[in-house]
Amino acid sequence: MDKNAIRDLYIHAFKGTSPDVTQYSVKDVKDTLKEELRALAPDINMYRKNKYDIFQIIQEAYDEVLPAYVGNFIGQFAEIKNVPNGQKASFKVKRGRRRAKTFITEVGLSGVYEAFRLDVDTFDVTAKAYGGAAYIDFERYLTGDEDLTEPMQLLLDGLEEAIYRELVKALIATVFNSNMPAANYGLMTTFDAPEMQRLCTIAKNYGGGNAVIFATPEFVEKMGPDAIGMPIYGPYATIPYGSPSGTTPAQQLYPGYATPVYSPRDIQDIAATGYITVFRGTPIVQLPQAFTDENNDTYQVPPSFAYIFPAGDQKIIKVVFEGNTQIDDWKHRDRSMEIEVYKKFGVAILTTNNWCVARNLELETPEYPTMYDITDLANNGVTFNNHPHKVGVDNNKYKVNPGSDK
Repeated sequence: MDKNAIRDLYIHAFKGTSPDVTQYSVKDVKDTLKEELRALAPDINMYRKNKYDIFQIIQEAYDEVLPAYVGNFIGQFAEIKNVPNGQKASFKVKRGRRRAKTFITEVGLSGVYEAFRLDVDTFDVTAKAYGGAAYIDFERYLTGDEDLTEPMQLLLDGLEEAIYRELVKALIATVFNSNMPAANYGLMTTFDAPEMQRLCTIAKNYGGGNAVIFATPEFVEKMGPDAIGMPIYGPYATIPYGSPSGTTPAQQLYPGYATPVYSPRDIQDIAATGYITVFRGTPIVQLPQAFTDENNDTYQVPPSFAYIFPAGDQKIIKVVFEGNTQIDDWKHRDRSMEIEVYKKFGVAILTTNNWCVARNLELETPEYPTMYDITDLANNGVTFNNHPHKVGVDNNKYKVNPGSDK
């Protein structure tokens, strides 16, 4: 099998797909890939001879899979560009009478998210490098107990998580951008359906009547089912909380509420998936959530934020991948190998008055610990400039483990 065919197998294996589902299962694809890689490096001498071909195959697979990963879960609202090494990605910004002020939030060289006013119709996004390493015991490789597919999958997962973390951190930093309209930010002590509806209405104004909610599973769990109660008055009304002491139903100053009626669709969705999938006509897309370690006690993504993006409008999230993925190896004295991977990427958020954020403080209690300090992001994560600001290319190579943002 030639290199291109093996690369295609790697891409299918990473994505969990098959080139022909009528003939090959995903397991068949992964088993065939292992056999082909072992044929390229059955022993140390063949590994030395063919390792650069193997690295090229994996690099090309990474370069195709990583942009697709971003596109799969938020591509409708993200503009993704690939540029050569050392080149910045330029993004065009649509102008309009209702969009006179536009701001960008992006990560700077120091890791601080910088918000700046955009006074031109284009802006640049630069990238910084992220990477990690995996160890392979060559004796175990020779006996078939280890292979190259599993560690490369783990490293890919780590890079995907790094991209996702930078995206979420930039979005949260944008929430505290003083240039975002106050009306576009909804702060709730518990989930507030009328407030969420208000935010959806704002976003729909810019999306031709359509918008999409992006939220973590924890946020969505607090949303539903949607209870709708018809107000009634008179002696059959209950006495709502807040009525003066001693008030009888006939004397009360406030309307009572009938038994809440729940949306049948919400009940069906919760029974089938555990969550609602639509909120008052606005579809919900769940953001990936995970724990930071095997103790399952710290969330990777702060669960208290939901983002409402208008459909069909200017794409708010800008992602750039710079250059090719780089893979190299290092041999230790015990003959074990360290496979190193790094990739350059950058994230920027376009801040206008066409998208909204809901924040549920109920999900910021000790019961929901996260790896990020939201207060720190609010106080230190954003700096403001009143002029166009461009961040230079960082020529230093950052070496961080997957799962770390340092």
